[in-house]
Amino acid sequence: MNGQGPLTTTTKRTQARPRPATQPQVPLTFAQVRERIKRPRVVVDMVMDAEANAEIDALEELLERAQRHDEVAGTTTAPDVAKRLQEVEGLAEASRVRFTLEAVTHRAYQRLRADHPPTKEQIEQAAKAGSREEPAFDADAFAPALVRAQLLEPKPAEPVSGEPDEFAEFWDALSDGQLGRLWNAALSIQFQSGELGPPSVAAAEVLRSFGLSTD
Repeated sequence: MNGQGPLTTTTKRTQARPRPATQPQVPLTFAQVRERIKRPRVVVDMVMDAEANAEIDALEELLERAQRHDEVAGTTTAPDVAKRLQEVEGLAEASRVRFTLEAVTHRAYQRLRADHPPTKEQIEQAAKAGSREEPAFDADAFAPALVRAQLLEPKPAEPVSGEPDEFAEFWDALSDGQLGRLWNAALSIQFQSGELGPPSVAAAEVLRSFGLSTD
């Protein structure tokens, strides 16, 4: 992780969706506009048993070799490998967790960032690396704080004085890759814009093929 948060945002769709022709409407009130706000969400589907996941890759290769060996030697080694592969796939699937994150408000994000300023060491390291700007925050502390604030499901319990913090223990147990997936997802949705691209051509074609209106 680096210490910089995204300062600008981009979208995959660059062409704005054309507005449909409508009759003049009564201007919206800000109360009505606020009712339409739904902050971005993302689901991170992650297999937590990385050891089982790695073993699956190895067993898939082993199964291919066993099948070739059995064809040549007339043996039956492949079924044992296949059974083990299915067992490990079951272990990996059992460890799957779906994390649902929702962007926090911009003010909540700014408060979190202000609460986790870069350390002196991080500022010095950035300067030595030739950066003209200081890190925006202490990434080591800000990353779990942002993910925790965005997590809707599973929802971590609020820390209780004198008791272990379950979210902190969870975060400390993650690998760099697992941690990175959650952190990158959290940053991505926090800066996701609401701009729409052009209407789906595929959807319109499917509806037309069934004789349905595409409006």
